[in-house]
Amino acid sequence: MTKKKNKSRKNERIINGILAAVVIFSILILGYSIKSLFLTEDSNRLTSQTSTNQAPAIGRMSFTSFDKELARGFMDKNNDGKCDSCGMPVDMCIDSGQMQCNMDSKSTIGDLGSQHIHADWKIYINGQQLDFTGKDHMTRMKSGSSVSSFIHVDSGAPAPEKTGDVIHMHAKGIPLWIFFESLGMKFNNDCLVLDTGEKYCNNKEKSLKFYVNSQSNNQYENYVFNDLDKILISYGDETEEEIQQQLSAITDYAKSH
Repeated sequence: MTKKKNKSRKNERIINGILAAVVIFSILILGYSIKSLFLTEDSNRLTSQTSTNQAPAIGRMSFTSFDKELARGFMDKNNDGKCDSCGMPVDMCIDSGQMQCNMDSKSTIGDLGSQHIHADWKIYINGQQLDFTGKDHMTRMKSGSSVSSFIHVDSGAPAPEKTGDVIHMHAKGIPLWIFFESLGMKFNNDCLVLDTGEKYCNNKEKSLKFYVNSQSNNQYENYVFNDLDKILISYGDETEEEIQQQLSAITDYAKSH
């Protein structure tokens, strides 16, 4: 009888031991699973933050000859082939998308691809709208003409949009003068000079006017447009009523891009 009791107790201890081991093993597995879950979430969060802090890829856009020349002028003023700010070969900086060295605290222009925004605009000279036919990015690239990937007009949008109704900016901080210079034109608060050499400058009878979102603006060539801005550049002796007509003629296509 005593032997049976001892055997029963022994079996009970074995069973309890097995149950305890199973419970401990289950707790360890559960703890490992919870730890792995939090580590995965932290890793994903870190990856997301890292991706957010990195500059967007350049993608299909690349520097044109004009962009490269302008970038060298910004970054290598002593023409030694190295970036004045970081000491890296200037071509390496350009290859990474930099128009201005992003290590320079005074830099205002972002890397190519750092944003893509649009604005509707019109340019009038003596009441006639300036025609941008043939001045779009792709046409000029194919013909080897000067153009910029950072700021340009495009063609091929569905009608009724026409070439030049919308201006595109593919980086942060691009002033308007870069667009005009890329087409062999000049624009400032005193003159508008076309690629043909024709000059339209302020005089006693006629003046150059610059409007952003229907408000007179004195930044002219230095203006960096915001997404969906509406811009008017007008040269002539227009009345206030004629200016309002020109402002009303600015399209609303930018929001579709």
